[in-house]
Amino acid sequence: MILTSRGIPAHVEQTGEGSPILLLHGWGPSSVTLEKHLRPLANRLKKNHQVTMVEFPGHGTSGLPDENYEVSDYALYVLSIMDQLNIEQPVVIAHSFGGRVALWLAANEPQRVGPLVLTGCAGLRPKPNFKSWLRKTTFKLGRLGLDVMGLFPKLRPQKDKWLTALRKEFSSNDYLATPESLRGSFSRVVKKDLRPLLPKIKQQTLLIWGENDTATPLWMGRVMEKELQNARLLVYEADDHFAYKNQLSRFVTAVEVFLEEVEEA
Repeated sequence: MILTSRGIPAHVEQTGEGSPILLLHGWGPSSVTLEKHLRPLANRLKKNHQVTMVEFPGHGTSGLPDENYEVSDYALYVLSIMDQLNIEQPVVIAHSFGGRVALWLAANEPQRVGPLVLTGCAGLRPKPNFKSWLRKTTFKLGRLGLDVMGLFPKLRPQKDKWLTALRKEFSSNDYLATPESLRGSFSRVVKKDLRPLLPKIKQQTLLIWGENDTATPLWMGRVMEKELQNARLLVYEADDHFAYKNQLSRFVTAVEVFLEEVEEA
């Protein structure tokens, strides 16, 4: 179905019956975001739960935001959908970027969401070091040089080509794969460190991580386990950022056991 959330056409689907689960996907604008990343999991959970799948703005068949979005904007987009569908305190299962949104909701709207299952959750920034400082400084100096080039009419035709080359050299693969219309939002999202939110989050939380995750390294999961109030961490050995998909049966079993324990507590 297509709803309207904050003025944006929002692709949302529901399946199954029972206690509510909300699925939030990772970053990666694609025409098949819901089908590829959410539906396989939803199909395994729908026997015992009403599962709601949400595509973020600019992903799948949802519309584009008319401004650069922060994490909080994506969270409010989700809340609007929950209001329209009368979803109350769902279990939130979120991957990567979706985890950022889940953390924001749990910290700022704790009464709206229930237990969390976060897998390869993004949101923490590594401590700066000399290498990262040098890389950032070099990029800024390169941009400054290109801005100076733009002052000279004969050099202007080369500026855009060299800027593209500079971005390819210094930008992440996720940034380069993101359409121009969403790059402003992507930059705002990844610059936001959500670590200060962790001590505020009281929800029971299951963290599931791939041991060899390079997109959201395992140290992030260990920090979350330590700083969230009620969290436990499962590590899938020799797996990566998509451990939840690669070991779907194991993941679903872990989720169901976790939810049973939460209900019994």
